[in-house]
Amino acid sequence: MSEEGNDIPPVKQIRAKLSDFEMRVPVWGLTVFTIDGYIIAHRLFYNGIPEDIGMAISSMSAGLITIAENFIRVVASQNLFRQVLVDSIDEVGGGVSFSILLKNVAENVLLACIFPSTTQLGLVTFEVENLSNEISEIVGQWDIKLHEDTVT
Repeated sequence: MSEEGNDIPPVKQIRAKLSDFEMRVPVWGLTVFTIDGYIIAHRLFYNGIPEDIGMAISSMSAGLITIAENFIRVVASQNLFRQVLVDSIDEVGGGVSFSILLKNVAENVLLACIFPSTTQLGLVTFEVENLSNEISEIVGQWDIKLHEDTVT
C-alpha cells in the first residue's frame, strides 16, 4: 500500500490514529497487521529503526502468537490471546534497550508498538489499549472480514 491518497478510507483513518498516537507517546514505531502478516498501516517515528521493521515484526508476531495461544489453551481453554511484551537488552549497558508490545486489536488484526526503554510501560500500555479500541471500531465498520479465507 502506498502512503499517497489512493488508500482505502479505513487505512487512512488508521494511519491518522497512528500519527495522533505518536504526538502523545514517545514511541519508535507502530504497525497494524493481520495475523497472516498483511500490513494494514505502519508508521516509523525514529530514524534508527530499519524501514522494513514492520515486516519483521509481523513475521515475529506469527510465531509468538502461536506459542502464546497454545500455552493459553493448556492453562485455560476458554481464554484468548490478548497481548505480549518483548524486552530487548543492551549487551554493553545491561539494561533494556527497547520493547515491543504486541496487542490483539480485533478478529485477525494485531497492533505492534516498539518503544525505547525510557518510555514508561504504563503509559504505553494505557495508550495502546485506547488506540486498539479505536482501530477495532474502524475495522468493525469494514464490510469484509480481513483475510478470512487465509487465516488458519
